[in-house]
Amino acid sequence: MLLIMLELQTFEALFRENHAHCLAFATHYTGDAHVAEEIVQQVFLRLWEKRETITITGPVKAYLFSAIRNTAISQWRKDVVRSEKETGYGKISETTTGAGEEVKELERLYRQALDRLPERCREVFVLSRQQNMKYAEIAEAMNISVKTVENQMGKALKILHQELKEYLPLLTGFLF
Repeated sequence: MLLIMLELQTFEALFRENHAHCLAFATHYTGDAHVAEEIVQQVFLRLWEKRETITITGPVKAYLFSAIRNTAISQWRKDVVRSEKETGYGKISETTTGAGEEVKELERLYRQALDRLPERCREVFVLSRQQNMKYAEIAEAMNISVKTVENQMGKALKILHQELKEYLPLLTGFLF
């Protein structure tokens, strides 16, 4: 478990070490270098602002990639709303509709893959990735050992990786 209570010097080192990877990931995810730079800056700014209260479990890069993905999705949703307002309610441009349909299709495939997981595996995965619970919290809630939680997460990730392998470039940082 990595607890981060950042000091300026530590934060600067973290930024220098991860900025290029984060920018590359965000650019790949958004398809726009300028938007990617804004997103990466937002993520690092929030990390700095919440430095005294934030707890990161697992690899820092995975946390950053997840934050970038979430920020990009949030930004995309705001853009859709803005587009709807500009073109009139209920009238979304064709490109936005196409992107929205792709996201809906990906969400549908993800839910199907999740439904195919064994029950315990799915429950552990959902608690970890969607409820943001720590392994120890999951173990306590399910009355199982932390090692069992780790094994079930590994199994879930392996199955989802296989089920969704065609879509991995879009899901990197989200599930894996």
